[in-house]
Amino acid sequence: MHEPIRFEEFDLDIERYELRRSGHAVKLERIPMELLILLLQSQGRLVRREVINRQLWGETFQDTEHSVNTAVNKLRYILRDDPRDPRFIQTVVGQGYRFIGKVAVDPVAATPSVAVQSPVVQEKEEHDAALPAAHNGLASREQPNLAEADKPLGSSPAALPTENIELEKPAPAQSRRWALLIGLLSLAALLTVVAVSHLFHDWRTVRRPEIMAGGFHSIAVLPFVNLAENSDQDYIVDGMTDQLITDLASSTPLRVISRSSVMHYKGMQVPMREIAQALNVDAVLEGSFLHNGKEVRITANLIDARNDRHLWAQVYEESGNDLLSMQEPVTHDIVREVALALGSDVSTSKLRPVNVKARDAYLRGRFLWNKRTLDSMEKSIAYYQEAIKADPGYAEAYAAMGDAYVLLSSYGGDGPALALGKAEEAAQQALRLGGGLAEAHTVLGAVRTDRDWNWRGAEAEYRRAIELNPSYPTARHWYSLHLSRLGRMQEAEAEIQRARALDPLSQIISTDAAETAYWARKPGEARVRIEEVLAINPDFAEAHLVNGKIYEEQGHYEQALREFKRALTLFGGGPNVVALQAHALALAGASQPAMDIARQLEDTSNHSYVSGVDIGAIYCGLREPDAAMHWLNRAYVNRDKGVDILGIDPLFDGCRSDPRFQSLLVKLKLQPAA
Repeated sequence: MHEPIRFEEFDLDIERYELRRSGHAVKLERIPMELLILLLQSQGRLVRREVINRQLWGETFQDTEHSVNTAVNKLRYILRDDPRDPRFIQTVVGQGYRFIGKVAVDPVAATPSVAVQSPVVQEKEEHDAALPAAHNGLASREQPNLAEADKPLGSSPAALPTENIELEKPAPAQSRRWALLIGLLSLAALLTVVAVSHLFHDWRTVRRPEIMAGGFHSIAVLPFVNLAENSDQDYIVDGMTDQLITDLASSTPLRVISRSSVMHYKGMQVPMREIAQALNVDAVLEGSFLHNGKEVRITANLIDARNDRHLWAQVYEESGNDLLSMQEPVTHDIVREVALALGSDVSTSKLRPVNVKARDAYLRGRFLWNKRTLDSMEKSIAYYQEAIKADPGYAEAYAAMGDAYVLLSSYGGDGPALALGKAEEAAQQALRLGGGLAEAHTVLGAVRTDRDWNWRGAEAEYRRAIELNPSYPTARHWYSLHLSRLGRMQEAEAEIQRARALDPLSQIISTDAAETAYWARKPGEARVRIEEVLAINPDFAEAHLVNGKIYEEQGHYEQALREFKRALTLFGGGPNVVALQAHALALAGASQPAMDIARQLEDTSNHSYVSGVDIGAIYCGLREPDAAMHWLNRAYVNRDKGVDILGIDPLFDGCRSDPRFQSLLVKLKLQPAA
């Protein structure tokens, strides 16, 4: 028997092929498991990427850089290892990885006799074979400072998608001679490609080299850089980034990373490979925007993120015309060229005439909407209305306004009944004008859920949105929440992980992934997920709120109260958070303070909006079913916010056995009739 390899809270039993965290088995796929064993056996020495490639896939020359990145990302996620401040796996930029954690048991002595060659020996043997790839004449855009190699930048493990990804099996190994010949022939072919120029109005272009189709499946559009000194143009530059993301997602089969994740890199100098690794993409589009007087210059560069190779570049220049008039055809052309360069199908719509005043107002509205405060949300609606006034046929402005109204009550605006009515009206008008925008169908899904309790209708809207734009993360995110509320936990988990893959740095999606596990009565998994969010942003209010609920479900009431207090401070108030504090007090045995809060909220409801669901939850915690049902039935009549979680949230377990509560679930169609 060999002793398990111990490092911090983990034990790796190689004989049983099992990883345990604090004594509990952790599910780890085969490739990440073998990578962990390989790194541990290196005993702190550098393991080069080509060595990992050969050891795990058996093919020195196969282009598996993306597979290596995926394996490292999955392993980091399981180990809760932050690439920016690693405790286990250190990235040596452009070279490989080393295990830096303190190991309690000698990895070699603890390893059964298996055919694993020493990475150091392999490294020497593979040096010559790796030369064609290392000297292919395609210099990296960025030459990393080796002094910074121990400080890789990028996403934390919470940002990484946890969806199971089937890795393609490599072809059988080829001989070194054939691989070397193929590498040299490929190099020669690339070097003989001649860039051709063409005229797009009077814009100058540099054309892409011809590449084989089918090798790219995902792309991130990094925030275009505003090179002008005037920061007032930021909303235009961000608007162009938004449009490129939307158009690529809706007109190609590529997986396109959402805006909220790529905006993390705005203004940051991060190596391209680190960005691609954090976002798990094959290709990256970046560019710049310069408006100087009447001169407008837009550049776009497409990079193969797997090897930092330029695939296509183009420069657009024009003078005399308004930059907003130029933006639409430029974006249209970039989408078409990027799709062709990546070997992807593309279906681009006809260009509609640009109303400059409407476009300007729309972009200002989107810029404010993304700030996500009540004030900015209300101002964004005013700009959308201005855009619609200038161009009554502007479908995108109607859809964006519907988005704003859906979220308005969550930020302290109008009550949900009024706001959702306006959201529905805006979304319906967008569909009448645009023929089927994914954003508009997603808005209608929220309306059908939160206002109408029409679960079947909501599902149809979400599925239609996903059909129109499979890369729209909000549709998958909200659809996952919808499935959870109906108790379809396995489907909900699949959709929330797809949303995370599309928007890996989104804190709200990762937080809702934790709440999805909490609703599924898996508090341990929920705890892992929420701690990853808080490790990235300790001041994310929603994460503290969900963390409090998880602590409460585990019976840790003191910690729950601490988390709710922190959430209340970060939110700046809110009756729903106050109600959660009272619920935790009730379960902890502090009945009188909980009752006092319930009565205060009852008084508040006479002059401002308080959901009856929040007050009802307190009385469920106090085991006062009569008072609880009074407020829950009132919430049903008023169509209050939160009614849709009655069937799944542990907050209502104190009322769940009451026949009146069960009857209410039947009326809501959250439970079949007995």
